[in-house]
Amino acid sequence: MGLFNRLYAILQCPRCGHVGESEIEFKFGYMQMFDYRLGDILEWESHFRLFKDHADEGYAECAGCLKDFWVTIYVKQDVIVDVQVDPDRPGYIP
Repeated sequence: MGLFNRLYAILQCPRCGHVGESEIEFKFGYMQMFDYRLGDILEWESHFRLFKDHADEGYAECAGCLKDFWVTIYVKQDVIVDVQVDPDRPGYIP
């Protein structure tokens, strides 16, 4: 089992439509299982701000239907600014 960070955000499940807070696991930034919310500054390995823009994947499970889905997390100047459900990428749970 690898390390990952967690982002908490209100999302709509693409599979059942449930709207609620989702725990999103992602594997970029300083990997120490940090908890983030939109607007937080992302820690990088160097512990210094890189003023970096970045977009990468995250993985979530719906609290309503317990099925999984993928998201894209957007970072601008090291700040987590947005998260969008990826409607084209299927989850692992049928």
